[in-house]
Order: sequence, then structure tokens, then C-alpha cells
Amino acid sequence: MTLPRWLKWIAGVSAALVVLLILLAAFLDWNWLRDPIARRVAAATGRSVAINGDLNVHLSLRPRIVANDIVLGNAPGSREPVMAAIKRLDFRIDLLKLLTGVVELPELALSEPRVLLEVNGDGVPNWIFKMGDKDMSFKFPTINELTMDRGSVTYRDPAINTEMVVVLRTVEGDQARPAPGLELEGKGRFKGLPTTFHARGGALLSLRDAEQPYPIVASAKLGSTKAGIDGMLRNPLHLKGEQLNFKLEGSDLALLFPIIGVPFPPTPSYKLAGFLDHAGDVWTFRRFKGAVGQSDVAGDFAVDRGTQPQMTTASLVSKQLFMEDLGGFIGSVRGTQRSPTPPPAGRLLPAEPFSLEKLKAANADVHFVGEKIFSEYLPISKMTAHLIVSDGVLKLVPLDFEIAGGNLVSHIEMDGRKPRIVTRADITAKRLHLDQMFPASRLAGADTGTMGGRAKLVGNGNSIAQMLASANGEAALIMDGGSVGELMLRLSNLDIANSLVVLLGGDKQVPILCMVGNFKAVDGDFMVEALVLDTSKVNITGSGNVNFIDESLHLRLVSQSKGFSLASLRGPIAVTGSFKNPVLRPELGGVIARSGLALALGAATGGLGALIPLLDFGKDRDSNCAALVSQAKSDAGVKASDMSPRVRK
Repeated sequence: MTLPRWLKWIAGVSAALVVLLILLAAFLDWNWLRDPIARRVAAATGRSVAINGDLNVHLSLRPRIVANDIVLGNAPGSREPVMAAIKRLDFRIDLLKLLTGVVELPELALSEPRVLLEVNGDGVPNWIFKMGDKDMSFKFPTINELTMDRGSVTYRDPAINTEMVVVLRTVEGDQARPAPGLELEGKGRFKGLPTTFHARGGALLSLRDAEQPYPIVASAKLGSTKAGIDGMLRNPLHLKGEQLNFKLEGSDLALLFPIIGVPFPPTPSYKLAGFLDHAGDVWTFRRFKGAVGQSDVAGDFAVDRGTQPQMTTASLVSKQLFMEDLGGFIGSVRGTQRSPTPPPAGRLLPAEPFSLEKLKAANADVHFVGEKIFSEYLPISKMTAHLIVSDGVLKLVPLDFEIAGGNLVSHIEMDGRKPRIVTRADITAKRLHLDQMFPASRLAGADTGTMGGRAKLVGNGNSIAQMLASANGEAALIMDGGSVGELMLRLSNLDIANSLVVLLGGDKQVPILCMVGNFKAVDGDFMVEALVLDTSKVNITGSGNVNFIDESLHLRLVSQSKGFSLASLRGPIAVTGSFKNPVLRPELGGVIARSGLALALGAATGGLGALIPLLDFGKDRDSNCAALVSQAKSDAGVKASDMSPRVRK
């Protein structure tokens, strides 16, 4: 059948157009489009743009576009003129879907892309673009296949002393990981710490699917701190749900503060492993186990970064706790840290300042239990602590030690909201057994004496020395039983003749009937209200004060022998000098008047009444201290049965 002439004409014209298009595509120099494209992008971003290499287009329903040597200018005022550069950009675009408003790139290949992300001195990042007057909201196109060759991203923030270079590349699957993936390797400085890391993730394109878990394995080293993760990221572009095996190890937990902003005390080396979860603003290190020094530790640790300051919660248990590993919690400084501030010349008390920055850096609610304690110096069997930090106020409510068969319970508050920390301490020692407290000392003797005490103090200052130098309150100690060397008692009485006998015949232990010390603190000056040692051979009473402002001693000890010696000079002993260099010397000016122990104690019966429960006599009302204090109360005009403390006005 012969075609109509008009149809033949249309067919001929169409064929000619196709041939013309083919010829145009083959011979047309597409580089004339470089400048118009660059101007359009520059207008949209507010940055200079240049396509310095060739631009080629291969026409089809999915045309291939190749651009070489593309450069994107940096933000005004930046040190370096280029923010991004791509040696070769090669992609296809689906024209049919583009007609429906969908931007889809079946293929995208980047060769040697380089990106600089930096924050200037005013804290403004260079990745914020001026989009002009129009709404230039950008929707990321759909990419079906992505390859990247030798890409790099540099991140720089001088304000936090950070500069990192990350090299990225796509890698083919292997036997261990069949699917292709993304590999990153980084090196540089993070917050002043030399840093390296390596990561291998799933296919880069899978990052676009928020519902699809993204597999990742990574390791990093920041200074002496090492970390490793292995697991799945959910919605990884927005970090909204991680399920990762997490390992962390290093030389000192305190070194994590500049990295994650959570204040830890100095510790020995540690190694921890558990699960890292992320929900909303809360990161949780869950069911972790490990060791800090020689001590094991396990539990849960969470940080909520959605609050200001951030909130830390933890529940920690140690089945075997070595006290030396807690050195940083009680103020000592590990060898890996800077040396502590030494006390001034001639001083003894620690002058190392507490960190107000760390006290205010985070709120905290931490429970800790040490089930079995190993200590070289103290017979501690168990420890429980509840730490609360709220807006610069730290509380230990309580810090409880089971020690020497009794308890040492502290309630401590440190208010760091002002330049000088205000510290309130209420410390109670109850029924501490001397034979356990001093197992290697002859003070314990062969019996089972007990000891108790109480201190309620308020002070201000940013070191232990400053706090005690401004302390107000009371401190008291009471001991029932035990023993002391006879030579010490003789010398305290200046009983020269009997001291020589003891030296020649051997120092025997003399039972202690009762010892009581009661001090009142006023602005760092601890004044003796009662100081009594009652033994089977000698009574010793004391007076004076202990000054924590200049660390000086001003005490006078008076002894009254219960025996007879021709050579007893019966003079008092002065205890003077400093905490670091105490001096004991006799006062030989003359014989002094003596008073009974009950009279010496009677002046402080209010404070002594509060001490009685600390020994927990129970049914043992025949205790020497119970009898002595009762006598003191009676002699002072107080009923012996009235054991309640008086309120000092």
C-alpha cells in the first residue's frame, strides 16, 4: 500500500530531525552551557561556582551528563577560598520521571570529591547558604546506584581545637560482607586530642531509608581512649535509634570529659563492654561489664542531652572493689593526670582545688554498691553511695561504709553555685570495733573495745584546706575499751621513775576505760570542750584548741596518776607546733591543781549525751563510758537517766 504524501513528508522530517539530533549530540560542544549552569547555581547558593573542565551530555531517555573539575566557593571571610571540589561528576537522569516532578538518578559516580566544613571565629558554619529571595528548599534526589572514588571531608573548628580529615570510598563486598558498602578513615585532632578512626558501613544509598537498619563496624582512638562499635543504626542520618555493641577502654575515665562532656573523677585504666542504645536525646550504655583498675564494675549508665545541663543517671555495682581504685572519687589525682597542687610550705592539708566547671557540667543521679571491699589500710566490708548533682549542688545521701563491724555514714552537700563552694558534712561513726579498726596496733589490745563519733560541720572554700579553715560546727569522739602502752601513760604524767622501770621491764598494755573528745568549731578554730582519757592507771584531761586556719596546735594535757611515784613531777604537757611538725614539751612551772574526770566532762554534758548512742551500748549499761558519762551528768546537776543532747545557745 502506498502511503499518503503528507505522511511520507512527516516521516521524512522526523527522520531528518532524529539524524540532526544525533549529529548535534555527536558534534555539539556542550561547554557553552557551563557558564549558564554555574550562574544559576551561584544565584541559588550565594557562592561562586565554576565548571572548569569539559561538560558532556549523552542524549537518551536517561541522558548521561559528565562534568569535570567543578569548584564551589567558600563562605565570605573564610581562610580557604574553596568549600567543595569534584574532579569528575558522572550521572544519569530519568527524563520520563522528571516530567512527573520526580528527580531520579539511576547512576551517580563521584571522583575525588573534596569538601571543607568549617566554623568561623563567630561560630557560623560555612554550610549555611544564602538562598536568595525565593524559597530554595531542596529535596534530595533518588539515587539508585552510587560509587565514590577517593573522596575526603575536612572538618575544622578552631574554637574547640578540632581539625579532622575523613577519607571516604565505596568498596565492593567481600566474603565477610557480601554487600557493597562505604568505608571511612579519619585522622586529625578532636578537642586537642590526636584522633584516628576507621569505619565500614552498609551501602551509602541505604542511608536514605530511615526504616532500614544500617550496619556499621567502627573503631576510634582519641588520645589514650579507645572505642569500638558493631551493630545497627536506625535512621542514621538523624541519629534517632542505635543498637550497638560498644567497647570503651582507656587510661583514665576523667579524660572522657573533653570528649563527651560528662565529668568523671580520675581513675586507673579501665575496660568496659556493653550495649549502646539511643532514643530521643538519651544515650544509654546498657548492661555493661568491665574493670576499673583491679575492681570489676557492671550496670547501666545513661546521659540525657536534651536537658541543660545534661542529666546523667547510673546504677553501678562492683562485686570486688579495691579502695585504691576509688582514689579519684575521694580527691587524689592519678599518675596519668597533672600533679596535684601541693600544700603551701609547712602545711599538711590538701590544697588541690575542686573543679567548679565539672560540678556544673552535668546533673547526675548515681547509685553505687561495692559488695566486697579490699583495702590496705581500713577494714571496710561494704560500701553504698547515692550521688545527686543538681544545678551545681552535689549531694552524697548517703555515703555509707560498713567498717570494722560498725558503720561510717556521711551526708555531704557541696554547693557550687557561687565562686566559693559551701560544704555541709554530717558524718557519724557507730560501733567501730577497735580490734578490727587497728588489727596491727597495740591500741586495740586483747579486748573488743568500740569507738564512735560524730561531726557536723559547715565550711566554704574550693579545697579541703579552705573548707576546714572556715568550718563551723561540732566534732566528737568516744571510745569504750581498748588499751594503750604503759610507757606512753608514764611519760604523759612525767613520771620519770616509773618510766625507767617500764623501759627496763618492758612496755605493758594498760586497759582504756573510756576516751572522750568533744570539739566546737568556730571559723576554723576547733576548741576543746572535753578531752578525757581514763585508764586503770592514769587519767588524762585536755584543753586548748586546734586551729585549721594556720594548721597550728595549742593543746594542754594534764595527767593524774592513780598510783604513787616519788619522782612524779605532776606537770602538764603542752602540744604545740603545726599539723606537719607537732611539738610536745613539759610545762615545769609548778604543780597544777587537779580535778576529777566527771568534773572535766561535766562542762560538755550536752554534747556527750549525743555521743552515747554512737557506742550502741544496748543492754550493756555496765560499760565504762556509760558509767563515766552518767557520773559526769550527775555531777553537773543533770539526771543520769537523761541521755538526750542539749541545744547549745
